[in-house]
Amino acid sequence: MTMKRRNFLQLAALSGLSVAAPFSLSRKVLADDSLPALDSPFYVTVHASGGWDPTSFCDPKGRINDEQENPVNMYYVDDIKQMGNHIYAPVAGAPAFFEKYYKELVVINGVDMATNSHDGGTRNAWSGTLMEGYPSFAALVAGVHAPEKPMSYLTNGGYDYSAGLVSPTRVGNTAALSRLAKPHLIDPNKEDRFHTEATEARIRALRDKRLTDRMAKTTLPRYQQAMNMLWTVRQGSNELKLLQEFLPATLDNSGNPLKKQAQLAMAAYKAGLAVSANLTLGGFDTHSNHDTNQFARLTMLLEGVDFLMEEAILQGVAGKVIVLIGSDFGRTPGYNDGNGKDHWSVSSFMAMGPGIVGNRVVGASTASHKPLTVNPETLALDENGIRITPGHINTALRALAGIDNDILAAHYPLKEGLLPIFTG
Repeated sequence: MTMKRRNFLQLAALSGLSVAAPFSLSRKVLADDSLPALDSPFYVTVHASGGWDPTSFCDPKGRINDEQENPVNMYYVDDIKQMGNHIYAPVAGAPAFFEKYYKELVVINGVDMATNSHDGGTRNAWSGTLMEGYPSFAALVAGVHAPEKPMSYLTNGGYDYSAGLVSPTRVGNTAALSRLAKPHLIDPNKEDRFHTEATEARIRALRDKRLTDRMAKTTLPRYQQAMNMLWTVRQGSNELKLLQEFLPATLDNSGNPLKKQAQLAMAAYKAGLAVSANLTLGGFDTHSNHDTNQFARLTMLLEGVDFLMEEAILQGVAGKVIVLIGSDFGRTPGYNDGNGKDHWSVSSFMAMGPGIVGNRVVGASTASHKPLTVNPETLALDENGIRITPGHINTALRALAGIDNDILAAHYPLKEGLLPIFTG
């Protein structure tokens, strides 16, 4: 029986091996088996690192008047705005954002994160469980669709554990891209080479033969894994060259890190190199001066997500991008002595993209930001219902991506049932 290479890679991953290189060292095989551009939607997770405050954003809780004691927030109920079915706090940039995207957007409020730990909350948000050892959703979907691609899974931080299913490509240092993409040039901005093309071809042939010979003599899985990963990294320079073709001539220098991350991610997807990406923006752990610091970061987050969607239009891939936005957890319903807010285990998520029914708010929380329960079939508020958790969101994500019955997903089961969070 002939086993498809993709199935072999999956089974190898489940057995504890990380096979990153294809069976043959032929570059033709690698090229022919590359992920076709736009063959799959592009899955982007945007992490508001540190713990955002949904009550200052998409699950607003305004105070009634100046006499109200211990208000959840200092803005007023009358400051809360609405667009479609979405209500939002008076964050700079929010009116324009919701007006632009409300028809595509679903907001999930009252999500029980089950922790106020940064590490645990981040892991739970993006893998669907507090248990260690589970891959992030972005790693899982890349591992299903293109585990052999060196740039299949791009990450800028957050929870990016891959469980060996795929090799994460960390792209934080964008200034190094040109040099990495053109290692044969003395200066990536000039054409002077270290060696002639003929000499480079001989070097590649000898290097590949040496690897083949060593692989034939190696029986220990961890040594095979290390050599496979080395081979994959070496092939990555070819993909970086292709990435360079789709990167803007000038990367964003506005000071909002999400924008540059978005440019890289969209260029990689347009080039047919990436299946998923983690984007990350820090600064949400506002234990002091909450209103000043949290609102500023929320504005930056909205600007970054809008930039991401505009970049999709520029790259000609609008309508192919699925975006999920979330955080470690929420903030306390009220202020501490430093005018800050501390950790709170109730949070929200936002999502939009193909297959997601927009202009919807799923779930809710009380006036003191405690989670309300929903009917698991209709998602209507129901005092006899269930609390929405990150496990429900990740289960729904797997179904949306069509990987819920894949062998890799089955190896990392989530206990939560499927809720119609994205499909309505």
